Amino acid sequence: MNFIIHIDQLLFAVLNRLAGRWAWLDALGRLLLNDYFVPTVLGLVLLALWFEGSTKSERQQNQRAVLVAALAAALANAILKMINVLYDRARPFAIQPVQLLFYEPTDSSLPSNAATLGFAIAAGVWFYHRTWGWGLLVIAALFGLSRIFGGIHFPLDIITGAGLGWFSAWLVRRQGSLVEALSGIIGNLAGRLGLS
Repeated sequence: MNFIIHIDQLLFAVLNRLAGRWAWLDALGRLLLNDYFVPTVLGLVLLALWFEGSTKSERQQNQRAVLVAALAAALANAILKMINVLYDRARPFAIQPVQLLFYEPTDSSLPSNAATLGFAIAAGVWFYHRTWGWGLLVIAALFGLSRIFGGIHFPLDIITGAGLGWFSAWLVRRQGSLVEALSGIIGNLAGRLGLS
């Protein structure tokens, strides 16, 4: 375990050492790592995907993807909160000198909330629509990397969050009858409101 922690801290140092060197990279890092930009982009992509599709069948498939992504995000968040009650890992800035590009969050570093949310949504979409899913996976990965770069997460925090998000999406997708039932209910409601 000490070896893994050593590699984790070494990778953190390599990525965080890049912060503070170039103003443009710091600005990009701050944009990506903040609590609002990427989650807003993910939400807007899900909204666009809800209406995407040239046929009713394609739209229904995309709406299933949005539903699975939303349920996966909710499940992953619930699991993450339980983990945080049981385990509290210090943030990098609390235990070593870092180049900090963000405020100092006070919750547990492991797993990363950002990576958990990003990968739950991305994987939920990926299971149904590979093109949109790959795009969201890139966004989720950049969200996670920026938080290492900005000094608020170790790489293992991001990897754990990504795994938790992916697992949550996989678990939700396996509940096919529940997804179909909810998809039908939400689809009917959306149709009555003119939102499908």
